[in-house]
Amino acid sequence: MKKFMHIFSAILFAAITFSAQAQNQGKAILSLGYNYSLPTGAFKSDLISNGSARGFTGDLMFTINHKWSVGLGFGFQDYYQKYPRAIYPTGNHEETSAVLSNSIQALPVIAKGTFMPLAGKAGLVQPYITAGAGLSFVSFRQYLGAFGNVSSSASFAAQGGAGVIIPFKKNSATGINIGADYNYVRYQHFGYSNSNNLSFHAGVHFPLK
Repeated sequence: MKKFMHIFSAILFAAITFSAQAQNQGKAILSLGYNYSLPTGAFKSDLISNGSARGFTGDLMFTINHKWSVGLGFGFQDYYQKYPRAIYPTGNHEETSAVLSNSIQALPVIAKGTFMPLAGKAGLVQPYITAGAGLSFVSFRQYLGAFGNVSSSASFAAQGGAGVIIPFKKNSATGINIGADYNYVRYQHFGYSNSNNLSFHAGVHFPLK
């Protein structure tokens, strides 16, 4: 996990540096917020059935015009699931009675675009839709009693979402960002097929210049 944190820090530093270099080309907008994630599909049935309240999300976007912006999305989510003691096959026709626990940490980095259909018009609430693709750096630890498997990898990720920006005052570029995203993550290790999830975020939205 420390390796992923170093990678994430390097990506964030590069994004902020790029922001400083792009100041004269377009307005830079930063969104930071709390994130709650719900596993879906095979991720929920095979690995993690609990929702995760341990996460944050952020976007560093550059405006093309009033309605369109492009940039980088990033975040962190920590999932954990502990299952009651049960009988599990352990190879060579053996079975073991043990407690199974799964611990997964994800660091998504997404190149994305955002469209705000009502931008430039009067009104406090600005809805938006967003889509993108990139990588999710995943650290997976699975323990069967005292025995564990550990895997660290980068998997393809795609994201689509929608939300609203509520300015603190009329015509202000600073406000509250509330939204939801569906995240497809093609995680394929230990026989698992994905770590797809639905996430909900709320935070602040403000220009960097």
